[in-house]
Amino acid sequence: MHSSFAVSRKHLVAALTLGSVAVLMVGLQPLLLGELLAANRLSLEGVGLVAMGEIVALGLGVIVGDLMRLMMNLRFITIMAAVFTAALDIMTTTTTGDAGLLIVRALAGLTEGLLLWGAVSLIVRGPHPDRVSGLFMVVQTLAQGIIAAVLAFWVLPRQSVSGGFVLLAALSLASVLLVCWQPARLAPLASHAGQAQGFSWQRSHLLLMAVVFIQLSAIGALWAYLEPLGKYAGLDAQSAQAMISGTLFMQVVGGCCGILLVRRVSEFKLLATAAVLLGGIAAGMYFSADQGAKTFLIFSGLFGLVYLVLTPFQVRIALSLDPSGRVAVLVPGMQLLGCAFGPLVASQWVAGDYAQPVALVSSGFSLLALVLLGGLRRTTPRQEGGFAGKVVLIVGASSGMGRGLAVRLAQEGALVAATARRQEQLLELQREITEQSGKCNVWAADAMNEQAAAEVVAEVVALYGRLDVVVLNAGGAPALDMRKMHAGQVTAYMRSNYDVVVNYLFPALKQMSEQRSGFVVQTNSLAGFLGVPLQGPYCAAKGALRLLIDTCRIEFGEKGIRFLSLYPGFVATAQTASDGMPAPLEIAEAAAVSYMLKAMRSNRWDYLFPWSMRWLIRLSRVLPKPVLLWVLRHELPPLSEDIQVASSNLQGQRIANHR
Repeated sequence: MHSSFAVSRKHLVAALTLGSVAVLMVGLQPLLLGELLAANRLSLEGVGLVAMGEIVALGLGVIVGDLMRLMMNLRFITIMAAVFTAALDIMTTTTTGDAGLLIVRALAGLTEGLLLWGAVSLIVRGPHPDRVSGLFMVVQTLAQGIIAAVLAFWVLPRQSVSGGFVLLAALSLASVLLVCWQPARLAPLASHAGQAQGFSWQRSHLLLMAVVFIQLSAIGALWAYLEPLGKYAGLDAQSAQAMISGTLFMQVVGGCCGILLVRRVSEFKLLATAAVLLGGIAAGMYFSADQGAKTFLIFSGLFGLVYLVLTPFQVRIALSLDPSGRVAVLVPGMQLLGCAFGPLVASQWVAGDYAQPVALVSSGFSLLALVLLGGLRRTTPRQEGGFAGKVVLIVGASSGMGRGLAVRLAQEGALVAATARRQEQLLELQREITEQSGKCNVWAADAMNEQAAAEVVAEVVALYGRLDVVVLNAGGAPALDMRKMHAGQVTAYMRSNYDVVVNYLFPALKQMSEQRSGFVVQTNSLAGFLGVPLQGPYCAAKGALRLLIDTCRIEFGEKGIRFLSLYPGFVATAQTASDGMPAPLEIAEAAAVSYMLKAMRSNRWDYLFPWSMRWLIRLSRVLPKPVLLWVLRHELPPLSEDIQVASSNLQGQRIANHR
């Protein structure tokens, strides 16, 4: 979707570190501002004003950084921001009074925002920005927890609150050393440079910013008052502090879950589910206040879990709406502004020590976020997984699932390049797509011929100038009893399923590596996970392909190429009707194509379907081997002359359909 490999690992290490330093004070506010209050340098009312002022300024600093991106060197901005942040931290040690501290900490927030902007700008331009943004949230939470422990157990007891701000100043100055790991300037992505230069705000961009702002307002309102809410539910002071620590731990777990889920779950569905959960958690805290501390602790743990899951999905939507990264860079700023706005609104409903209405305010914010998310979903252009305008080469497109997929993708606006052995069927496919106002070109070629396959890929690239997606859907085999086969036949049938994929895979990978992007879809089989009767050579080839694609993910992942392995069960097609194989839980061809498209749109790595066969395969992998073999042997027919072994001439056996 969005990757720029000019951003190296060193750049990302610098970004994660500098960004974590930038937001340290956000996590340490309860500790340090509480110490200023205890030292009579800040009033109770001033605590809220200073905290909100710094967070708001931090969010504005991100926006200011985005405005300055073309005017100044990134390294210069980082050095300037780090030095000024350190100076303002030192100034805080001698400042007293609400007004003075508000001014100093707001200025510090502005410079911290510049540091944060530089970090996020690198993240969104780097590889896998959605996942790295989730990692950033985890790293910064861990950093805040570690520094908070150092302050609480070592610095504050010995050096008072001034020592705490001196430590922050030292960390800010030390971060300057990482400037050498930053690029001098931020270049737009090569593939989207024109778009970046012509960027203009769209309604969908503004709606996304509103969703981020309101969702974090809901979180900020609940987080700011979590301790008094816990005390109202029956927690003592020490238990309430332990509850905060436990919630921070759950935030780290939630952030890790977000990193793992971001390419496996729909962004809109996840954010909508999170909004419902956050609203339900807040409402649960309100209505279960008299149920005791245990119930409240469960709700607070769930709240922490959901908290950090959101960021990778918010960033991913931002990048899908604006691949240049301009919108994604502003997501952290809107998060910070929301974290400040939520407590501000919630404070209007607090009466003395009674903070219970805050939970309802948070629940209301979550409901509003859900409504805005629905508006964003309706406003966002639906490109059916981004295949409109994409060049899609489908191998094995003359019949079966390959043909059905070609028709569906053409209907969605893809530029279909179809290839198979049978030219007559390919021409029929081309006519059907053309009559539906779709675009399709066809190439008749034998997938077993390495040179012919390479020529097809080269001609597709010559015609369209690129190759966005390749669907490797060739192969298949009838029922084969290895008890009546010799070595040459087994090898030949394995090659008829393995070579037909490899011959197209590597020319496609070469082109995609040169263009630094691409999507490889390989139709494998559930038979690639275990040996099944009468399918020995087929299972062996599919198992080998499963491992080959896994290795390609490792070796070609940094080339901007994504891989998807599809594992269908039994599919009813014209070819499988007479192949002699039993077909339990068989699904229709059209249903199989719908499953394939669903997986292609969802950014999965592997997809097993239908669900019934998926769970049977998972069960088979945990069953004791003797039990599994006993079950499968019952499916093996007795050896008889009725079972015929196909000849070594494979031209008539290769089919464009898979199981």
